[in-house]
Amino acid sequence: MLSDKFRIALIGRTNVGKSTLFNRISGFRGALTFDRPGVTRDIKENEVDIRGKQAVIFDTPGMYDYTGCDNNLQLINAIKKKLSEIIKKSDLILFVVDGDTGITPNDKEIAKILRENGKDVVLAINKSEKKTAQYSYIDAMSFGFRDVVEISAEHGIGISELYEALNQYIPESFMKENAPALTEDVIKLAIVGRPNVGKSTMVNKILGEERQLVADFAGVTRESSSVEFEFHNRRIRIIDTPGICRKSRIHDALEKISVSNSKNSYKRADAVILVIDATTLISGEIEKQDLTLASDIINSGKALVIAFNKYDKTPYKKNDKPEFLKRNFSRSFAQLKEVPFLFISALDGENISKMLQMIIASYDKQAKRIKTSDLNDWLSFINQSTVMQSGSARFKLKYITQIGNIPPTFLIFVTNKANMRADNERYILNNLKSSFGLEDVAVKVIFREQKR
Repeated sequence: MLSDKFRIALIGRTNVGKSTLFNRISGFRGALTFDRPGVTRDIKENEVDIRGKQAVIFDTPGMYDYTGCDNNLQLINAIKKKLSEIIKKSDLILFVVDGDTGITPNDKEIAKILRENGKDVVLAINKSEKKTAQYSYIDAMSFGFRDVVEISAEHGIGISELYEALNQYIPESFMKENAPALTEDVIKLAIVGRPNVGKSTMVNKILGEERQLVADFAGVTRESSSVEFEFHNRRIRIIDTPGICRKSRIHDALEKISVSNSKNSYKRADAVILVIDATTLISGEIEKQDLTLASDIINSGKALVIAFNKYDKTPYKKNDKPEFLKRNFSRSFAQLKEVPFLFISALDGENISKMLQMIIASYDKQAKRIKTSDLNDWLSFINQSTVMQSGSARFKLKYITQIGNIPPTFLIFVTNKANMRADNERYILNNLKSSFGLEDVAVKVIFREQKR
């Protein structure tokens, strides 16, 4: 986690516009917004710049109104515990109330809790563009907080004034020029899979804290949330995503948005861990939905590791490499010689460290840059192959260069390109991957006719 940053928590009852304000301050639509109470369940965070000072802002579930929890006491108690923890760990509270509906008894109770915790508070009266909001300002002053700002998170009204109010609480030591220089890029790692396979449990184990809500039923996580951490001197931003269901099982508009959010998250990531419930392997086959999802990730050019969770509930051992899985992969993913996979227990932490090492190794291959001189030495060798020049097909590979990575992408100029066959292209691709250690990552090769 970003524990060395100044922490600002968005606190308030449900449906007052906290996630909309989080998106506004963050500068992107990272948090899911929907006209229904209780949409936000997990804590989301993002680094922000407040008048040149670095801070981390946290979006949180709503307090007191648990309509969206379907009277599930396990979920309600987990949310209450999370909110208590985030209030205690934050340096500043941004307390949001709804100016349109007015101050409610729940708002008054929240204000009381914040005063009892002795936290610095900036009170934001959202939806201030509404005519009724003027009365809310008068009522809100009775809370006794020094800084009260009228805003509209949706329309951007009052955001500058809000920044000024926040800025005065952030010490000068958090000025941008005082921040340590970053020595390397952050790896964006998405955790994906079907509902209830243990994704949030895995995230909590990796972070070493109960960060994400977990429960023994599907659908707890509704939106993607990300946290930054360090592993073996590598900076990683881990993205926990909602479970991806089959289309035939999606009946609710919010659920549809949630699944779309999940897919967009892994497509924007650099690397992906696909979590599969190991107990579903009883038939000796991987279920079609998991194979389809893995294929989509591979085709997106992402580094991929498949983690079979809950192995302790199966006959498998954590270091097993069942042949049937290898056969499944070779049959389903012809573009990869080998897909990295392992058995894990997210609950007990078994093989979690090994899994992270594997995904970093796979990412490093995807991010690899190969010298043009080494590529053309390989090209000279491949041109001599009898496989390349057999039969009536006559063409010549003239020059190769790498034009991108994640996935590694190569451009090869060819004379008489029309004479190339599909088997020639497959041979070139496979030889390129084996020659440069890229067998278990997706590689793209573009062939272009060289103009005479």
